[in-house]
Amino acid sequence: MDVYTTSFTYPRRSRPLHSPHSSLEFPQQQSADGVGLKTLSLIDPYSQQLQLQPNVVDVSAAADAEAIQKLAMMAMTLHGCHVSFYLVDQGRGWNFHITGAYQQVMITRGLILKECPIQHRSAIKVTRSEILDSPFSKPTLKTEVRRKLDEIASQTVAHIAVVNSPQSLSNRTPPDGISSSAGWSGLETERVCELVITGTEDAVELARVRLLVMLDEQSGLHSETCEIDHKLHAIIAGRKRTVLQSIQEETATNIYYPSPLQDLVGPDQGLTPSGIRNSNIVWITGEFFGVQRARDMLYQVSVNKSKSILSRDTAILPRKLDWMVTERAEDLKTIMSDNATFIQLPPLGSSTSLITVYGDHRVNIQRTIRSIMQLACQFYVGSFWLLPVQYNALIPPALNTAAINALLKQISVASGAEIVFKSMCFEMHGLEHEVRNAVNMIMELDIIKAFHHEIRFQIELSNEHRDFISGKKNGKINKIMQTTNVKIKFETFNDHNFLIDIAGPDGSVLQGLALLQEELPAEISFHVPEGYHKRIIGVGGRSIQRIMKKYGVYVKFSNAEEFAALGGYNDNDDNVVARTPAKNAANLENLKQSVMELVAPKDKDFVIETVSIPRRYHRTLLGEKSIFIRDIETKTNSRVRFPDKESASDVVAVYGPESQVQIAATMLLDHVPFEADMAVPPNSDLPRVASSAEFNTLVEHVKRELQVSVSPNFKRPGLTNGSAVPEVTPSEYSFKFRCQRSNTDFLLTAREMLEQFLQNHNIHVYPSPTTHTHKRNDSFAEAFPHFESKILSTARARGHESMDMGRSDFMAERRLRMANSSPDVKALFNSPAYIYNLEAQGDGSIDSTFNMVTPVQQDMDYWTPLAPIGSGVPPRSRHAQDAIKRGSDSLLEAKIKEQINKPRSLNNRAQSLDLTNSLSRITEGSSYLPPDSPTTSTGEGGTSSPSSVTAPSFPSVYGPPLSARSSGVFSASAAAQAQARASQNYDDDDDIVDEVSRRISNLGM
Repeated sequence: MDVYTTSFTYPRRSRPLHSPHSSLEFPQQQSADGVGLKTLSLIDPYSQQLQLQPNVVDVSAAADAEAIQKLAMMAMTLHGCHVSFYLVDQGRGWNFHITGAYQQVMITRGLILKECPIQHRSAIKVTRSEILDSPFSKPTLKTEVRRKLDEIASQTVAHIAVVNSPQSLSNRTPPDGISSSAGWSGLETERVCELVITGTEDAVELARVRLLVMLDEQSGLHSETCEIDHKLHAIIAGRKRTVLQSIQEETATNIYYPSPLQDLVGPDQGLTPSGIRNSNIVWITGEFFGVQRARDMLYQVSVNKSKSILSRDTAILPRKLDWMVTERAEDLKTIMSDNATFIQLPPLGSSTSLITVYGDHRVNIQRTIRSIMQLACQFYVGSFWLLPVQYNALIPPALNTAAINALLKQISVASGAEIVFKSMCFEMHGLEHEVRNAVNMIMELDIIKAFHHEIRFQIELSNEHRDFISGKKNGKINKIMQTTNVKIKFETFNDHNFLIDIAGPDGSVLQGLALLQEELPAEISFHVPEGYHKRIIGVGGRSIQRIMKKYGVYVKFSNAEEFAALGGYNDNDDNVVARTPAKNAANLENLKQSVMELVAPKDKDFVIETVSIPRRYHRTLLGEKSIFIRDIETKTNSRVRFPDKESASDVVAVYGPESQVQIAATMLLDHVPFEADMAVPPNSDLPRVASSAEFNTLVEHVKRELQVSVSPNFKRPGLTNGSAVPEVTPSEYSFKFRCQRSNTDFLLTAREMLEQFLQNHNIHVYPSPTTHTHKRNDSFAEAFPHFESKILSTARARGHESMDMGRSDFMAERRLRMANSSPDVKALFNSPAYIYNLEAQGDGSIDSTFNMVTPVQQDMDYWTPLAPIGSGVPPRSRHAQDAIKRGSDSLLEAKIKEQINKPRSLNNRAQSLDLTNSLSRITEGSSYLPPDSPTTSTGEGGTSSPSSVTAPSFPSVYGPPLSARSSGVFSASAAAQAQARASQNYDDDDDIVDEVSRRISNLGM
């Protein structure tokens, strides 16, 4: 009997070093009654994990080694073969060595692959307030949450831990879509933690769905289950789950599917307590009537689809199937989701090569099989045959069995491939680089140098590439065989793929393999709207032929009929494929760019933009906000794809043209709520102040004017150990701000209004770390510091300061230093003139078209408040030309600047900034001045242009109508006289009143 020996490492993939791979990594807590809570723990990922890291491998290895030892003993007892194992890959995998008869070895291998206690890990991000009693200090799990976690852990045989999220240690980092300077400084986003699930793959999948349902129930949603045959799940959902998303959109529900690969890996979970297969259960959460509608719609669709189910069988090498299930599970799930099909795979390690694909459309089934075959082509098979120097039938060649076993383990661990030895032949199974490395290692062994040897590689490829590889009259293949002295032959394998066998002695076969791989097809597919196809192809194909010849790439455009029959290339929407030999793969992207140059920007370069939106908002966006999403999709020619509910992902994908997806993502974020907390020091007066009518007035004012909702969030003192005496420790006090993400600019203003209110009531607040360094981005709200507007988010300083909060103190000091500088210093450093001419040239101008003020992009991004009339500050000059206002034409701007009045002297500029004397005297005569300007004003003649470059930027709302003022034009001499008068010192109040009257009359008001 021939002895069959195999050595392989499982799991093959490398896991992250800091990823918990054993349930023992999470320390167990003891409850008050001494019962161990194996499902619950709270750890800091940065402090405690570092303490666990040195010995975690040893502890987990000891625990897993015991389970694997039992598995190995059971396999040897049942199947009569020898099994040995040891820890590899820094404790993240095991190498198994099995020896015996072929059939028994393959059964044992399948048993180990399926039952091996490999720990998988998944994490769900949740806000602390959802599951913890005290989210900020002394965090403890809510009683109901603790009970549910225990129940889920016992039913799914998974380990669940509550872990601090790394984000909780950097709460002041703004989330996606919120810029760091958008005005939320001093606030912190809601703190999050993670529910970490570890266990077998099936257990993790089941527990994650149950936890998501539990979180929905915690937020007040109703939940129900329905049983549908698992073969129909993907078919009901439609391609890329479009049908399922439409059901969720119409009913405002969350629908959680089980994993389509359930029961393939890990011990059988069997039936639920109610006798239903776990893989058939679909969970639905939402409002009660929405859940009923969603369940009825799912049943109705399943009944209709079950009448038109088609199936097709195809063959794949068993080891490739095992590799797909254990290493490419996500790819298999994606294939099923993209094509609305179900792939029925044989049990892991069963040596069965037949798979069955179910679907409701022939195109979908064909595309699924094509995708699986393309995935199988990544897996190589190599063989290394040992041939005796002189063959003698009476004395067969022999090798030291112990030495061979040791070599198999070493080569398997070093290369990552599965190594088999049988009948004087080494077999290698794995990815291309793994098989190649294993062959190189075997060639260097001393024990094989006494033998002749032959090396063979087996490559699987799609039938459509057969002619591409061969070349005209097999020219490519013949050239490789003549160059390297190897043999290459093609063998038919199934209806979709064929096999390429390449054989030769020594290292020549490796050279032949390298040359053959250079001829293997490399391809790229993309989407081009069909309306552009004829234009790109050109008359008689001349245009595309020129491009293909330039880059040496073959291009195929599929029209609507071909696209419908094909179902798309790599992506469902791809209707153009470009293919070239692998050695020329660099030109694929160049060809794509050349083709896309002929496509309008709004239709080209379809890409996927991802947006992070908290999971709890997805149901609302799909339900209540679906009309806005449809509008966004129509306007930007894009599609919004929400993640699968059971994945617990926050990432929403926007698919569309590269020039539009960013706009679509921004528009989508405008409908996403944003919440932030402002913590305040504990104060016994806070509850009284927060319940006062004055506070309610402030809240209504902020909500009406800034569209920001402010609500107190006070944590009341709890009871200690069940006693009736409240705790003496201070409670937690904070205020919650809620707004849309498009209104985050107003958060700073709302926070400062609340801080001012609290300070007026003698309640202290924490100082904001960014108060003095905050600088808002360019916003037209900065252009209105002249009005005390309730609508615009111009943050006013507290107390006696009148400086705009949008400008930093450092910038203000810089302006004063520049104003007091001498011309000699300017000439010495050769500074640009615009630094000194900010005031003279003006900081902004009135946009006559939109009747709003837009800031001019100068060296510094801020505005200077306009002083009251009569304060001695000359009128601000402004530009009448749009070219300067927008800075669109530098040459035109330079010519117009030459015609503008010369700037004031530095002495006058410095004096104009020092308004202490003038303002104090004007205050004394303030009874003669008009009342404060109203918060809003409607300008007449919104489309008229300014009458003079020296007229005030903002005409008074108390003057005569615009038509009466429009004739008043100042000459340069009049402006110079006004400037000279501005520098005079007034001695009595009558002079001040006269000067104010004279200035108003000169202004034509």
